[in-house]
Amino acid sequence: MNSSDRIAEAACALIQDAGIADLTIADVGRRAGVSSALVHYHFNTKQELLAAASERLAARRTEVRAAALSSTSGLAALDALWTALGTGPGFETERAWHDLALLSRRDGTVRRTLAAQRRVERATFAQSLPRLFRDLGTVPTASWDETAATVLLFLDGVVLALAEGLPEDEVRAAYDAFWLVLVAAGQARQR
Repeated sequence: MNSSDRIAEAACALIQDAGIADLTIADVGRRAGVSSALVHYHFNTKQELLAAASERLAARRTEVRAAALSSTSGLAALDALWTALGTGPGFETERAWHDLALLSRRDGTVRRTLAAQRRVERATFAQSLPRLFRDLGTVPTASWDETAATVLLFLDGVVLALAEGLPEDEVRAAYDAFWLVLVAAGQARQR
């Protein structure tokens, strides 16, 4: 792994571990095993470094979510997605993405990076949801793109609820109800 990648990965790890608020170039350098000067050599500003970390974390988030859905079928796929969101190895990435989303409100570079990755994630889900819905015996009432957007926004809410410490069983009940409504609406439409 080259120095630039090592630095970006160190930034990702620190964001996942402690969030963005206290992230410093010096901490990133220490974590990467390089000097602060080398961090600045590869990333002129902290914003450039955060943009690089944002891109990596957002891509990982999409990969984990998509892999969970494609790992199995039907209800088991929904269980795998639930695990990826709340208790699996992807939870730190999910939390980090939300920290970055908050940062993006005031940082245009991070905002553009996350928006680009969100488009990728939406397209990925629009391609994988037809199989899931077919396995569940239904077709959504909206287009695949609209359904993907709705699902992704709901998943973001699930992660925020878990990160805020809401009881897991209550969040899981909402998660299950969401999917039940989508399935039932599609089945009603098919009649």
